[in-house]
Amino acid sequence: MAKKIDEFGQLEYWVLDNGILELRPSSVSAKELSLEEVLYAQKVQKAYHQQHKKKLRVLARLDNISNLSKEARVFGKSPESKALNDIMVGIALLAPNTISRMIGSMLLTVYRQDYPAKLFKNREEAIAWLLNLED
Repeated sequence: MAKKIDEFGQLEYWVLDNGILELRPSSVSAKELSLEEVLYAQKVQKAYHQQHKKKLRVLARLDNISNLSKEARVFGKSPESKALNDIMVGIALLAPNTISRMIGSMLLTVYRQDYPAKLFKNREEAIAWLLNLED
Protein backbone atom coordinates (compact mmCIF):
# COMPACT_ATOMS: atom_id res chain seq x y z
CA MET A 1 0.00 0.00 0.00
CA ALA A 2 1.30 3.46 -0.90
CA LYS A 3 2.35 5.69 1.99
CA LYS A 4 2.19 9.49 1.97
CA ILE A 5 5.45 10.86 3.36
CA ASP A 6 5.16 14.61 2.81
CA GLU A 7 3.35 17.43 1.07
CA PHE A 8 4.10 21.02 0.18
CA GLY A 9 2.24 23.50 -1.99
CA GLN A 10 0.39 21.59 -4.66
CA LEU A 11 2.49 18.41 -4.46
CA GLU A 12 2.19 15.30 -2.33
CA TYR A 13 5.01 12.76 -1.97
CA TRP A 14 4.13 9.06 -1.78
CA VAL A 15 6.25 5.91 -1.54
CA LEU A 16 4.79 2.98 -3.44
CA ASP A 17 5.14 -0.62 -2.27
CA ASN A 18 7.87 -1.18 -4.87
CA GLY A 19 9.97 1.71 -3.49
CA ILE A 20 9.13 4.19 -6.25
CA LEU A 21 8.76 7.77 -5.04
CA GLU A 22 5.63 9.27 -6.58
CA LEU A 23 5.01 13.01 -6.83
CA ARG A 24 1.27 13.67 -7.03
CA PRO A 25 -0.57 16.93 -7.51
CA SER A 26 -2.78 17.65 -4.50
CA SER A 27 -5.17 20.09 -6.16
CA VAL A 28 -7.80 19.47 -8.77
CA SER A 29 -7.29 22.63 -10.81
CA ALA A 30 -4.25 23.10 -13.03
CA LYS A 31 -1.68 25.46 -11.53
CA GLU A 32 1.78 26.77 -12.25
CA LEU A 33 4.56 25.03 -10.31
CA SER A 34 6.59 27.53 -8.29
CA LEU A 35 10.33 27.62 -7.63
CA GLU A 36 9.63 26.91 -3.96
CA GLU A 37 7.74 23.74 -4.90
CA VAL A 38 10.57 22.62 -7.22
CA LEU A 39 13.18 23.21 -4.49
CA TYR A 40 11.05 21.38 -1.93
CA ALA A 41 10.69 18.43 -4.32
CA GLN A 42 14.51 18.27 -4.56
CA LYS A 43 14.75 18.39 -0.77
CA VAL A 44 12.29 15.49 -0.35
CA GLN A 45 14.11 13.40 -2.94
CA LYS A 46 17.49 14.00 -1.31
CA ALA A 47 16.08 13.12 2.13
CA TYR A 48 14.49 9.93 0.80
CA HIS A 49 17.80 8.92 -0.77
CA GLN A 50 19.73 9.59 2.45
CA GLN A 51 17.21 7.66 4.51
CA HIS A 52 17.05 4.57 2.25
CA LYS A 53 20.62 4.60 0.89
CA LYS A 54 19.56 3.68 -2.63
CA LYS A 55 19.12 5.54 -5.89
CA LEU A 56 15.66 6.87 -6.67
CA ARG A 57 13.07 5.81 -9.16
CA VAL A 58 10.57 8.68 -9.43
CA LEU A 59 7.10 8.79 -10.93
CA ALA A 60 5.98 12.41 -11.39
CA ARG A 61 2.33 12.98 -12.21
CA LEU A 62 1.81 16.06 -14.35
CA ASP A 63 -1.97 15.85 -14.70
CA ASN A 64 -2.70 19.09 -12.82
CA ILE A 65 0.45 21.08 -13.56
CA SER A 66 -0.21 23.84 -16.09
CA ASN A 67 3.26 25.34 -16.32
CA LEU A 68 6.47 26.16 -14.46
CA SER A 69 6.97 29.63 -13.04
CA LYS A 70 9.64 31.78 -14.68
CA GLU A 71 11.89 31.30 -11.63
CA ALA A 72 11.43 27.51 -11.78
CA ARG A 73 12.31 27.49 -15.49
CA VAL A 74 15.48 29.52 -14.85
CA PHE A 75 16.42 27.17 -11.99
CA GLY A 76 15.85 24.16 -14.26
CA LYS A 77 18.68 25.35 -16.51
CA SER A 78 21.10 26.09 -13.64
CA PRO A 79 23.87 23.82 -12.33
CA GLU A 80 22.00 23.59 -9.00
CA SER A 81 19.15 21.78 -10.75
CA LYS A 82 21.54 18.91 -11.52
CA ALA A 83 21.91 18.10 -7.80
CA LEU A 84 19.85 14.92 -8.16
CA ASN A 85 21.87 13.44 -11.03
CA ASP A 86 23.95 11.15 -8.80
CA ILE A 87 21.03 9.77 -6.78
CA MET A 88 18.53 9.04 -9.56
CA VAL A 89 17.97 5.79 -11.44
CA GLY A 90 15.32 7.45 -13.60
CA ILE A 91 12.13 9.47 -13.74
CA ALA A 92 8.87 8.69 -15.48
CA LEU A 93 6.62 11.65 -16.22
CA LEU A 94 2.97 10.63 -16.24
CA ALA A 95 1.02 12.88 -18.56
CA PRO A 96 -2.49 11.56 -19.23
CA ASN A 97 -3.89 14.59 -21.07
CA THR A 98 -2.84 16.93 -23.88
CA ILE A 99 -1.74 19.84 -21.69
CA SER A 100 0.30 17.65 -19.36
CA ARG A 101 1.95 15.93 -22.37
CA MET A 102 2.95 19.36 -23.71
CA ILE A 103 4.43 20.26 -20.30
CA GLY A 104 6.17 16.87 -20.10
CA SER A 105 7.66 17.20 -23.59
CA MET A 106 8.96 20.66 -22.72
CA LEU A 107 10.51 19.38 -19.49
CA LEU A 108 12.27 16.51 -21.28
CA THR A 109 13.55 18.74 -24.07
CA VAL A 110 14.65 21.80 -22.12
CA TYR A 111 15.83 20.28 -18.84
CA ARG A 112 17.96 17.33 -19.83
CA GLN A 113 19.41 15.31 -16.97
CA ASP A 114 22.09 12.60 -16.78
CA TYR A 115 19.59 9.86 -15.90
CA PRO A 116 16.85 8.25 -17.99
CA ALA A 117 13.61 10.20 -18.26
CA LYS A 118 10.55 9.28 -20.27
CA LEU A 119 7.01 10.54 -20.83
CA PHE A 120 4.06 8.16 -20.37
CA LYS A 121 0.27 8.26 -20.75
CA ASN A 122 -0.24 5.08 -18.71
CA ARG A 123 0.74 4.71 -15.03
CA GLU A 124 1.34 0.95 -15.17
CA GLU A 125 3.66 1.29 -18.17
CA ALA A 126 5.57 4.08 -16.40
CA ILE A 127 6.02 1.96 -13.26
CA ALA A 128 7.11 -1.08 -15.29
CA TRP A 129 9.68 1.05 -17.15
CA LEU A 130 11.07 2.44 -13.88
CA LEU A 131 11.37 -1.02 -12.32
CA ASN A 132 13.25 -2.31 -15.38
CA LEU A 133 15.94 0.40 -15.16
CA GLU A 134 19.27 -0.76 -13.79
CA ASP A 135 20.71 0.94 -10.70
